[in-house]
Amino acid sequence: MTKFLLSCLLFLSMTLHAQITLGAGSTDVGTAPISTYYGYSYTQQIFTKQEINANAAGNITGLKFYLDPAMSIASSSEWVVYIGQTSKTEFASDSDWIPLSQLTEVFSGTVTNNNGVIEIAFSAPFPYDNIANLVVAAEENSSGYDNNDYDEVMYVYPAAANSTLNYKNDYTDPDPASPPSQGDLKNYKSVITFEGLTANPIPLCPVVSYPSNNSTFIPLGSTITWVNSSGATGYKVSIGTTSGGTDVANQVAVTTNSYTPATPFAPNATLYLKVVAVGTGGESSGCSEVVFTTAPPAPTNDECATAITLTVNPDLNCGAVTAGYTIGATDSGMVPDPCYGNPDDDVWFKFVATATTHKISLLNIQSVGTSTSDDTYFQVFSGGCGALSSILCSDPPSGTVTGLTVGETYWVRVYSYYDTGYNQSFDICVGTFPPPPANDECSGALVAATFPYTFVQNDGAGATNNGGMVTACTNNDMNDGTWFTFVGDGDTFNITVSMPAGSDFDPKIGVYSGTCSALSCEDSEDSGGSGTTETLSIPTLSGNTYYVNVGYYSGFSDEPEGAFTINITKGVLGTSDVKAEKKNIRLYPNPFTDVVNITDAANVKSLVVSDISGRQLRVIDNPGNSIYLGELKQGMYLLTLIMKDGSKQTIKTIKK
Repeated sequence: MTKFLLSCLLFLSMTLHAQITLGAGSTDVGTAPISTYYGYSYTQQIFTKQEINANAAGNITGLKFYLDPAMSIASSSEWVVYIGQTSKTEFASDSDWIPLSQLTEVFSGTVTNNNGVIEIAFSAPFPYDNIANLVVAAEENSSGYDNNDYDEVMYVYPAAANSTLNYKNDYTDPDPASPPSQGDLKNYKSVITFEGLTANPIPLCPVVSYPSNNSTFIPLGSTITWVNSSGATGYKVSIGTTSGGTDVANQVAVTTNSYTPATPFAPNATLYLKVVAVGTGGESSGCSEVVFTTAPPAPTNDECATAITLTVNPDLNCGAVTAGYTIGATDSGMVPDPCYGNPDDDVWFKFVATATTHKISLLNIQSVGTSTSDDTYFQVFSGGCGALSSILCSDPPSGTVTGLTVGETYWVRVYSYYDTGYNQSFDICVGTFPPPPANDECSGALVAATFPYTFVQNDGAGATNNGGMVTACTNNDMNDGTWFTFVGDGDTFNITVSMPAGSDFDPKIGVYSGTCSALSCEDSEDSGGSGTTETLSIPTLSGNTYYVNVGYYSGFSDEPEGAFTINITKGVLGTSDVKAEKKNIRLYPNPFTDVVNITDAANVKSLVVSDISGRQLRVIDNPGNSIYLGELKQGMYLLTLIMKDGSKQTIKTIKK
């Protein structure tokens, strides 16, 4: 009887202490299992059977999530948690939610930050078959949000792409039974503990988080990192110059999830990395290699005097480009004024002007530093290396430099906008604009006489702003681009403008009646961003003449048009052809000191910062919830939000 009781107590003890933790040690933060920085959120995460690595099927009795013990979740504490089994290994799209009917609610109530741990005790155990993958979903229903230094607080770890699907909003509480049509895919998951499951004594192969397979430009002094394997007590790291080789590191034993070689890697070396997990039952087997290439030597064009000569293209097609990179470059000692950014890694190029205006473009920009960002800046100078004079600043990847003297040499320096750790590789191109097209002026508008009408404007980049900004439409000014005209017949005319793949042209359509010297606004359309199709429908009067302008969207910044195709049809469009009304988001505080916060940042594709004259200062792709703009001088600025659905909103802000 005593032995039986002892065995029961031992079994109960093992059951109570059985748990599997994934991502232990990571202090990265993200929006899983919930967003603390937004009013409401709903998140689903997929954890595969392989990474859970349980030794058998069992009952999950609870979950633990982790965060900094000092962070507040006072306004993010009302949770509903669901769990389910799925054959999915990732979410196929930003609307690929797992239906609520396939999930089981295991918790509903208030959670607390107990010394860095949020513990979820299930209302009833969830039986896990150890065959399927697990999906964990959490809904946060508290109104308001927790500031916490303008960031999220829940700990996450790097994972496979599209492992997490998240929706967050300050105003809309999502319904898990009918999730939002558009969420946000993430390549991380919660640091999480599954209570009640026992880990397999032989751990699985670790997932290497840095460097990624087939990556390039890996810094010579890099630290190798990986995600902790459940049940691992240590790891062995091997690195070689050939597949399976160990001449750089030979099964080096470590107890953490990182390894820094004692000697920096050789430059331009292709290396083969394997990390094996060690557990109480043995080592993981069949672990695959990660292949990566180290950074090249410091760039030869690190200084103005060693600038690389660029080929000037006869058109804007960038048939000739020059490769460059900023990793390993040093500061040339020139302050960027009147430009912005931190030129601590600037590299130099030069070209001889063949026209008075050229377009300079950075293409194929890749983040190659230890910190991730593709925000690359360039500055153009006249003069010589000893007496340079700035003539263009460009945070966007392309910019037009004017007032050049044919035959003169000009210098371009390229650098990462941010400081140490941020570097990029890129291709640089100097292009030449075509002459003005035949329909550059309203008086030369091309006549659309038969419908459907189609015209391919390949020379749109040559259009001039000869008539100044077109201001007939109140608060909807635009560039004077290329012109078309047609005569109405009482039907509805539909104008569609589309761009070729990869275009950076952000068009606006303006339709006017009257005469070229006295235009009267009918309507305008600018719902999309760069390269996005625009459509505008105009009811017409029989016999009335209409003028169509296709120009760059801005009414305050004269920028070049790009190639496009215009189609004009007649008849009322179906509802599927009409864009849904866009919802505004807000920036706060306004005025601001250093940081601007964005509501619903997950739906923002890019943020354009311009001064009040319209000169673009910065373009920030995929901005986070908070944008640091402390480098701006006091004054008024225009912040243009380009949304993922193609809509756009410009907000005036004041920097204190």
